[in-house]
Amino acid sequence: MHTPHPLQTNIGTLVLENPVMNASGVWCTTVEELNQIGHSQAGAIVTKSMTLKERSGNPEPRFTVEEGYSINSMGLPNPGVDYYCQHIKDLERGGKPVIASIAGFSVQEYTELMARVAEQPFDAVEVNLSCPNLEGKGIFAYDLETASKILEKLRGMLTKPMGVKLPPYLTRNEISQTAKRFIELGVDFVTLVNSYPLGCVIDADTRKLKIAPNGGVGGLGGKALKPIALGQVLLFDQESDHKLTIIGVGGVDSGRDVMEYLIAGASAVQIATALHTESPSIFKRINKELSLFVKEKNITSLADIIGTVQPAV
Repeated sequence: MHTPHPLQTNIGTLVLENPVMNASGVWCTTVEELNQIGHSQAGAIVTKSMTLKERSGNPEPRFTVEEGYSINSMGLPNPGVDYYCQHIKDLERGGKPVIASIAGFSVQEYTELMARVAEQPFDAVEVNLSCPNLEGKGIFAYDLETASKILEKLRGMLTKPMGVKLPPYLTRNEISQTAKRFIELGVDFVTLVNSYPLGCVIDADTRKLKIAPNGGVGGLGGKALKPIALGQVLLFDQESDHKLTIIGVGGVDSGRDVMEYLIAGASAVQIATALHTESPSIFKRINKELSLFVKEKNITSLADIIGTVQPAV
């Protein structure tokens, strides 16, 4: 009988050799970058959020890494859905599941995107309803009725696992309503969270903002996002009665970070800022740290620790 790898985890019906993957947006725009993730020790490959047409994104500079955090206002630069559909068949995936991330600007666009990717050999689809860095655009996920309308339509078009990438929410009530609605809609997983909206960095010497788009304001990522993202994972897990599968994102750059997300209720994690800084070799390092931690704590399966957080007293 085959013994599962101690780091093995599941996202819906997907089986991952380990719980660590790239976040959509980092190291995943071109086939060359996706192949590098395929050759790495990531547990899965996530594409850039693809739009119907090619997008050049927001003007540069649009990304900055500071001490302990990053700020970005990328504007969804990507070569368009046809590029990814064309190249998915010959991707050097190394046996890893490939998750297609899609981002539209209307219900109609999301429908067209899903129609394209549903017939291609992607293993799952992550619906990005949370991009905070588009000029003059609201975040779909904050309008639960619109989000539900989109997801209900898309769910009926896909037989594979479908997830949703979400922004941070500000109240428990919003999280509770969203979690319960997503279960009703048959969402297989939620990715928590996209960058925290409306952050900025100023250089005191020059008095200049560090990024150009949106008046210098962009999404907060990296270590500073971790307590926020961890709280979202914890609350979504609790408010869904552990029925939603969760992928945690925000400030992961060690095996210990991964464990914290799993204990909070996530089944896997994605890495953005640290991947940008360190390259895909980060997956090997983090999995090694995770393996040592698991061995030290005598954990035989990651499933045994997911959502096992204990109160402070």
